[in-house]
Amino acid sequence: MAAQKKKITFKGQSTEAVIRQYKRTRLISYALYSLAVLMAMMSLTWYSVDSISVFSLVLTLIMIVFGIYVVRNVGIYMMARYLEILRADCDPKKFEELYTHMEVHPDRPNEVTFNICRAIYYQGRFQEALDRLKAMGRPKETSAMYFQYYNLLASCYDELGDVEKLVLIKEKISKQVLSMKEKDKYIGNGRMLMMILDQMLTQKEGRISRSRALCEELLDNATFTLARIQWTCRLATLEYQSGAGRSAMEHAAYVIDDGGNTFYVQRARELYEKCCGHPYVTEEEQFKANLAAGMYDQPEE
Repeated sequence: MAAQKKKITFKGQSTEAVIRQYKRTRLISYALYSLAVLMAMMSLTWYSVDSISVFSLVLTLIMIVFGIYVVRNVGIYMMARYLEILRADCDPKKFEELYTHMEVHPDRPNEVTFNICRAIYYQGRFQEALDRLKAMGRPKETSAMYFQYYNLLASCYDELGDVEKLVLIKEKISKQVLSMKEKDKYIGNGRMLMMILDQMLTQKEGRISRSRALCEELLDNATFTLARIQWTCRLATLEYQSGAGRSAMEHAAYVIDDGGNTFYVQRARELYEKCCGHPYVTEEEQFKANLAAGMYDQPEE
């Protein structure tokens, strides 16, 4: 059996430590870039203008391209790792603080500003997330961010109860997906967003059975912790509404245990108490309560 790839996590690191790591990595990548450019310039000085060869020019260009390649790919790798703060650790507070240090053009449709909007949304600040999304502008239809943007926009409207805007987004996305070819890179993202919009609207319309089926399918297709928390929390709500209290309670407990500091945790706590008549207590909370009550022996000095 093949060994599993070690999961990236920042749970054990403070926000300050993560920000320091980001700054250090950025400094190292630019230092490598500067070194490559310096070596390229030095290689040119080895030749006079009259004696410079095609080989030396090619070598110089390779060094410059290598420097740019290093900076770009180190940046891409680190940004992919930092996404795990939100996706795996479910820590939108730390995620927002880190990405705020990266933000340069908050009014432009760029990945950093968009991720700040995501962090704000997952803390439950829906109107603020919506306002910032509108302020940053909309990405182009060919952008990787296009369907992500409308997914988050729809999520804000869903939480704010604006069904009319949800319907308009669904119409827009439906037209976009229908205009795409099967080989288009992001057609799968578009179809997934259509399913998400259907789930939101059927839940708003009170079509519990259909909404629950869609929610279960989205949960089955979830590839990271935050997505599983999101759809598990929605599923728990639908189960409670349909009378499946025990299943709703179990799903709510999972959200409380693994939902980090997302808004889903408080929602799940409220739902759990409705199902059981008493609050849910995590293992950590129980341990602290027992410790405070003197139920454990104090270590010998």
